[in-house]
Amino acid sequence: MFNLYIFVMPISQSDQLFKLIKSLSKAEKRNFRLYAKRVQDNDDLKFLQLFDLIDKMDDFDEPYIFKKIKGLGKSQFSNLKRHLYKQILTSLRLIYINRKIHIEIREHIDFAQILYDKGLYLQSLKILARAKNLAYKVSNEILILDIIEFEKLIESRHITRTGPTKNIELTAEASKIIKTLSSEIKLSNIRMNLHSFYIEGGHVKTQEEYEKISLFLEKNLPQLDFEEMSFREKIFLYQSLVWYNYILLDFERCYSFALKWVNALNEDEIMVERDPDNYLRAYHYLLTSTFNTFDYENFIIHLREIEKYRKTRYNKFNSTSQIISFLYVHMARLNRHFMEGSFDEGVKIIPKTLRRINLYKEKIDSHRILVFYYKIAWMHLGNNSPDKAIDYLNKIINADSSSNLRSDIQAYSRIMFLMAHYDEENYEIMDYLTKIFKQYIMKIEQKDLLLTKSLNFFRKIVKMPLGDRRNALKLFHQELIMIKDAPYEKRAFLYLDITLWVQSKLRGLSLQQITKENFQNITQKF
Repeated sequence: MFNLYIFVMPISQSDQLFKLIKSLSKAEKRNFRLYAKRVQDNDDLKFLQLFDLIDKMDDFDEPYIFKKIKGLGKSQFSNLKRHLYKQILTSLRLIYINRKIHIEIREHIDFAQILYDKGLYLQSLKILARAKNLAYKVSNEILILDIIEFEKLIESRHITRTGPTKNIELTAEASKIIKTLSSEIKLSNIRMNLHSFYIEGGHVKTQEEYEKISLFLEKNLPQLDFEEMSFREKIFLYQSLVWYNYILLDFERCYSFALKWVNALNEDEIMVERDPDNYLRAYHYLLTSTFNTFDYENFIIHLREIEKYRKTRYNKFNSTSQIISFLYVHMARLNRHFMEGSFDEGVKIIPKTLRRINLYKEKIDSHRILVFYYKIAWMHLGNNSPDKAIDYLNKIINADSSSNLRSDIQAYSRIMFLMAHYDEENYEIMDYLTKIFKQYIMKIEQKDLLLTKSLNFFRKIVKMPLGDRRNALKLFHQELIMIKDAPYEKRAFLYLDITLWVQSKLRGLSLQQITKENFQNITQKF
């Protein structure tokens, strides 16, 4: 059964408590102080004293705490921190019971356990029935099974006068839930394994990788009857197929399954309200797919939809949902300007994005932040500000040893770094840069042709007389065109379409002009 103690982690480091307190909103802090005064005697409010001291700190200062709380010993301090951590979580749980249906269901199960222990079996069954009804509404088969097992325990041990068919109904219900739950877990495992494949290696780069990922899905996908599938089975299936096609670079099929994912959520208003993170994530893949297929019309439709959803519900979002909505919406806004070639407008939204990054920096993994820096660098390069692009690319390159950024992003950042220095006419330093970048790129197990050909191009061109560089650019452009549509090379151009930059040099136009022209040519076809 649910027990609050499973949430109370051992606090070995004071910053865990510090971060929890700093994450609280003003309303949550106010509620905690009221709660603390209700549950504790006024004569013994040391944990509230500790809360107030930490709340006012910019950095955790243990000596200052010992100075302010008289008679506090080392062992007592450890217990006090643990007690405060637990009380804050208890206070938060009370706030969110009515907002989080899963917490409410678990509370009903707790109440049923209390009533059962007091011998009030029929009252316990009544509350369990209410809890099970709520669990069915949100398709939480794990909680449903927990409740059914509790009902079976009561029915098997006591005379409840529910009739002889009740036990048969419960066992049949349990068997059905177990079957559904087994399928959900298999699909969830597929989703997680596909996610792991992507984190480890990104998109497929070889036929061998393609066959490996395809064989994995074929061997592990369970037999499914769509008409009998639960809500969560459908969602896990769509998520798995989105990831599968995303890894294979099949963005059209990725889009189709992301759309099924969104539509399935739209059919259940409760789930949209109760799980905004899932809804936002589904929209993220709609936007990513339409961006990568240059489906501008649908991209704009879905961007407006997610922005409207975010705006109308933002005040109801918890901290995690606010962060996720920032990541997906701000990334999509940047991508819109990349599609349109409106770099001059795109740089105007960068300060707001940076403010959000700074606000959430303690809660966003470094990989996401550095991907934002990569996008920002490209935006500045497109706006004819290579010096600013260099600033952000330096952040990525210098973070190599401490971040978990994939090696391909690191490599493309180095190529863009050379592009920016070329625009700045820093030819003297580029010879040195190409040598050290070559050492890095050679370490990458599976290098794409974009990386190797770009590096070779810059290594040669900086040594050429100015009059010979145009021919070098022409040859490089021809090489890029030849490899751009190769099955396992196009992924590289999703990260860095250097062909547009080369065209700008050949035609004497800005990168923004070339990109806008490319945008107009593509959209006119449709």
